[in-house]
Amino acid sequence: MNFNSLYRISGRLHLAILLLTVACLTGCDTFLFGGQPSNTLQLGSGGLGATQDSDNGGSNPPATASVDASLLEQLSLERINRARLRPAEEAAAGGIAIDEGIPGRLDATSKPAVAMNARLRQSAIVHSNDMLDRDYFEHETPEGVSPFQRIQTAGYVFLAAGENLAWRGTTGTLDPVRTVESQHNDLFIDVGIPGRGHRVTMLNAQLREVGISIIRGSFTRPSDGVVFTDSIMQTQDYGTSTANTTFVLGVIYNDNNGNGQYDFGEGSANSTVSLQNITKRTNQAGGYSFEVGAAGTYTLRFASGQTLDLTIEIGDPNIKVDSVNGRPIVNLGLGLLN
Repeated sequence: MNFNSLYRISGRLHLAILLLTVACLTGCDTFLFGGQPSNTLQLGSGGLGATQDSDNGGSNPPATASVDASLLEQLSLERINRARLRPAEEAAAGGIAIDEGIPGRLDATSKPAVAMNARLRQSAIVHSNDMLDRDYFEHETPEGVSPFQRIQTAGYVFLAAGENLAWRGTTGTLDPVRTVESQHNDLFIDVGIPGRGHRVTMLNAQLREVGISIIRGSFTRPSDGVVFTDSIMQTQDYGTSTANTTFVLGVIYNDNNGNGQYDFGEGSANSTVSLQNITKRTNQAGGYSFEVGAAGTYTLRFASGQTLDLTIEIGDPNIKVDSVNGRPIVNLGLGLLN
């Protein structure tokens, strides 16, 4: 049996109807504001996300919680950062050139990883839930509230921001891990999408943070009322805050299947990691992040006993340090990015 599938991009700009041989609904959407961070782009008011700690000495306080993320959300973050750090390999795995469809607009240069931000994640949670609750798939709400208004309402003050949306649904039962992996491919490969906006947003080197929300539920297709009883709605809200500071981030995991990458369920929850005198506990999926507010040399310590000294200057790219089977890996083995 054939079922109509909806593929959406750029808000209200494009609509294509395809026929698939499975009961599966797919969609992607992207919206980007700003580029090179500039004070002229500052909008909104409020504070920064909950990931920040300026590490400036003092006594050791109790460990604090890292920004929350579900196992699926951490999986999505790890796939985004894999693509950013190794864009050429990501493109090759998808069977495309990095600038496929947009000659010269993207290159294979490694982009710094993005850190999970609690306020961006809250903005994303609000939107994913609202789209499922009210059966629409747009950046703007039916009342016209934009992603940038949502991000500001969540208290994130940005120089640049962007949003990618993806959803898949079925009249049967989804495999959630496979669905999230497929959504990443949908957004990165961007088949047939003019401007390849999802890939461009995902690989925007100026963006430092992201909030990811992955919500599962029923979705009724607005165009014809078909009910997809099992759907996954994913919102990715990207941003660079007015502070424009450097993040040290990563995930602590055991590579149980030996494939050389983080996979669903491999993270170590509640593991301690310290940067100088600040100690965090990893979230339920093994993720952590620190915001560095001053130049200096910082010692990163993992519960495994491994340490790593990082010299950071103001404005440096984010640094991703994973602890894999007890061994620190910097930027997926690439080393520090210039």
